[in-house]
Amino acid sequence: MKRVTLLVLFFALTLNAQQKHTLTPEDLVDIRSVADPRISPDGRRIAFVVTEPGDPSKPDKARDDNIWIVPVDSSEPARLLASSPKSENSPRWSPDGRWLAFLSDRGEDGQTQIWLMRADGGEAEKLTSAKAGVDSYKWSPDGRMIAFLARDGKTDEDRKKQEQHDDAIHVDHDYKYTRLWTIGLNDRKPALVTRRDIEVKDFAWSPDAASFALAFTSTPVFEMKSRLAVMRRSDGELLKTLTDNVSFSSNVRWCPDGTAILFFESSPTGWSNWLALVSPSGGQARPLLKDYPGTLWAGEWGPDSKHLIAEAAVDTRVKLLRIDVGSGEAITLADILNSGSDFSVSSDGRTLAFVNEKPNSPGDIWSFTIGGQLRQLTTLHSQIPFLKLGNVREVSWKNRKDGQVLHGVLVTPSDFQSGEPYPTIVEAHVGDSAWWSGWQGSWWQWAELLASNGYVVFLPNARGVTGQGWKLHETIFDWGGSAFDDIMDGIDSLIEQKIADPNRLGIGGWSNGGFMTTWAITHTNRFKAAVAFAAPVDFQIMWGAHTDDSWKFLSTLWDTPMRARAVYDAHSTFHFVQNCTTPTLILHGQTDPVVPIAQAYEFYHALKALGIESEMVVYPREGHSIEERAHQIDLQNRVLAWYEKYLK
Repeated sequence: MKRVTLLVLFFALTLNAQQKHTLTPEDLVDIRSVADPRISPDGRRIAFVVTEPGDPSKPDKARDDNIWIVPVDSSEPARLLASSPKSENSPRWSPDGRWLAFLSDRGEDGQTQIWLMRADGGEAEKLTSAKAGVDSYKWSPDGRMIAFLARDGKTDEDRKKQEQHDDAIHVDHDYKYTRLWTIGLNDRKPALVTRRDIEVKDFAWSPDAASFALAFTSTPVFEMKSRLAVMRRSDGELLKTLTDNVSFSSNVRWCPDGTAILFFESSPTGWSNWLALVSPSGGQARPLLKDYPGTLWAGEWGPDSKHLIAEAAVDTRVKLLRIDVGSGEAITLADILNSGSDFSVSSDGRTLAFVNEKPNSPGDIWSFTIGGQLRQLTTLHSQIPFLKLGNVREVSWKNRKDGQVLHGVLVTPSDFQSGEPYPTIVEAHVGDSAWWSGWQGSWWQWAELLASNGYVVFLPNARGVTGQGWKLHETIFDWGGSAFDDIMDGIDSLIEQKIADPNRLGIGGWSNGGFMTTWAITHTNRFKAAVAFAAPVDFQIMWGAHTDDSWKFLSTLWDTPMRARAVYDAHSTFHFVQNCTTPTLILHGQTDPVVPIAQAYEFYHALKALGIESEMVVYPREGHSIEERAHQIDLQNRVLAWYEKYLK
């Protein structure tokens, strides 16, 4: 009997192995994503957003965003609650739990508006008619109103000029501001709150609904820091300016008893932050967890106004925290794997809803009740068991120059054999976001795709990323520099462990990861293949030629290029391109407003002039990210083919 059981188990395992297939780009782009879990005030239900795969037969149509709902006690499976041929997102419960609002562009005007439906189901009703659509919104504490942010729309004069082609753009003039509005659920009449010309970034209702705490800037032009003020709802009068040192991520929250306002205070450069509290009547802001060895992503007040529930990135993991406001003591409630600050808290402060991942599975909706266990509520990825996936584990090493301990993620093929060096690809991090120990598969996360195709993939968190405290976070502005040493020391550690083959090393990345790719191949010849996607390579030109203003912060770091050209050149990979010997694939969106496509052409033309084997692919209609399904598949196929050509 025992022998029969073992044979059955053997054949079951063999069949399971045979059923699994190598991961393809099509597999990745057809995976659902989940976001924005919002727990009902009574802690019994969670509304969340599911983004469905794109339809290959409708290439012009964006992926569908729909709102689902699931009970916290798992008494019923998750089900679809609100859907249409358009987008539904940002679900928010009314304070009494009877209504669910959400954003959708399903209306005749095609703009994103607030819609309202009963929590127990039924037809949704359009609540707003903002000319340029609604950006975000929040219920009033009593549930009688909703406040929302909406950018100024085109005036009749604007439309007339456009029709007559008399619509010249006067740069740094004629701004369209994001303003704060309210709308009552009884009369359905919108009322403008911010009558003065300011750009509202974030806001919070006062407990009595008579005022707002606003984070704002003087113009819509990108600024690293905002001001925080209290404004009266009835007439928009600015009652008190509290601080001018609010981080661009803001997180403005007014505590239930009205005595304090929570926000993210800016670090010296403006790039990092920490939690802080300030009285609505004014006074010095008080930092909270300023020296926490990670990065706080978001914080919400508990009902007693004495505690916060927060989410923080620490190294390659995420922690859910309960913070004592008085002492600043933080207690870890749960240790999870997550890629963003998607969480919410019930009105009693005891039950949390959040997105959680597993190393071998994308995000699902989970819950946690203080004193209980983590509970997975959805299983939305039925195809995952049939894919041959990599093994994910955390790794650490030290920078050999200064001893800084560093952390990262390693993804190895499913049949990885210890002691046998593999072709190894470094995927440099995007922006300042740390790699995490969860799911690493999407159109821009290539680790699972590459591991399934036989590569070891190294995801290093060099200094400058989130999850390391604000001081190390700020070092991201030392582009290249010590971060390059961090990465190379990590590679050497893998070589010493006979994991990475020193003769078959590749590197690649998107945005800041693209920059680090170009920096690496212009400062060492150890890489045999590189993929640079949306990479900034010339900061002097980035400062002057950008279209979204986000690169103006370079002036606060290095002064202007006119006075500090040498500093800009010293951090720009274009000025080291003559050192490059690595075959390089360059990928870029044609209409990228963050890293203009001229950056890609500049680097590509330099490589061609130097005789370095290189190719460049441009994706029409795409910006800084790639949205169209066919383009996402094409990009990943080119990445695979490039590494296959030079590393195997």
